[in-house]
Amino acid sequence: MAEDLHLAETTVKSHVSSILARIGAGTRDQAVAFASEVGLVRAGTDWPWPA
Repeated sequence: MAEDLHLAETTVKSHVSSILARIGAGTRDQAVAFASEVGLVRAGTDWPWPA
């Protein structure tokens, strides 16, 4: 992900940690569950943006 965004890996890790803290998630799995609960993603669907 970092390479695709032209960012340092440590920058991406920092952003992920910040997001997890803001939503009160301890893991990425919990962040996905949160996103599903608030309607950002739906189970069984493709990523909402084209690749």
